[in-house]
Amino acid sequence: MNPTPAPAGTTERHTAAETCAPEGWGDPDGSGRPTRPTHDHTLGFLRVSTFRGTDPSVVHVAAEHADGPQLLLGLHNQGEATLVRRGSRGVVCRAGEIFAHDGAEPVALRESAEYELHLMRISRRALTLTDDQVRELSDRAPFADGPVASLLGTLLRQLVETLPGRAPRTALRLAGAIAELVDLLGVEDADPGPQGRHALVRRLRAYVDAHLWDRNLTPAAVAEAQHISIRYLHKLFEGHGSTVGRWIQHRRLEEARRELARPGRADITVSAVARRWGFASATHFSRSFRAAYGMSPSDWRDGRTKASAGSGHGTG
Repeated sequence: MNPTPAPAGTTERHTAAETCAPEGWGDPDGSGRPTRPTHDHTLGFLRVSTFRGTDPSVVHVAAEHADGPQLLLGLHNQGEATLVRRGSRGVVCRAGEIFAHDGAEPVALRESAEYELHLMRISRRALTLTDDQVRELSDRAPFADGPVASLLGTLLRQLVETLPGRAPRTALRLAGAIAELVDLLGVEDADPGPQGRHALVRRLRAYVDAHLWDRNLTPAAVAEAQHISIRYLHKLFEGHGSTVGRWIQHRRLEEARRELARPGRADITVSAVARRWGFASATHFSRSFRAAYGMSPSDWRDGRTKASAGSGHGTG
């Protein structure tokens, strides 16, 4: 039988020595002893459990069905753990990273020494995500990047530090804000299929081409402009045999090389070309140019100028 939840906005505090683990927290598969949270509390319709320890241990979270379908949202605030889902070898979850997990499936975190973990149960009735979107969100590795994930992580960290004493109405609104951010997180990186991914990559490359001049053009800036997480951005480019950073560098070098070879541009300095195409300095540009083409920008321009002059003389 489920314990009666605390009123919205209040906190129940327990220690491992004083109470049994609440229903839903335990050993899902017999691989380790049950794990009791050091604190339990509620925030509106959210159930929040905090686990802390100073020794390596395993936090086991059982599947839960009694209160209907749920989503488990985890914030690893300190330490480092291996997140193990059913049928997986595990992925690393570092401090500052969050993860989502279908509450109908058990999960375990193999914690290193000195850890702090916050786990929130959110009723699926409070979310607009479909079953497929919940599965896709649960399959994603722990993340901290992206416009939604970074905002959600910041909000969660602030809330767990100031949970006691929230008025019920405030607690419900904060819980609603978290649910809305989880909804956004579930759809921002929804896989659009092969054709959609190719179309998205084309848009990403077009955006990069239009902003090559901007020295602040970074993978993070590209992801934010396209409303996707930086993790998903890297995943898209990995599927095309490159990285975002290498692609930006490649396109800048290509455009600079074209400009240096253009007839009638001998009066333009290498430094000016470097600035035009977003390089931090002429030195960085020259070093990158030589690494890519085996010669300096000046040698390339001189060679193309001589070739152009020779061709013009021969046809005159």
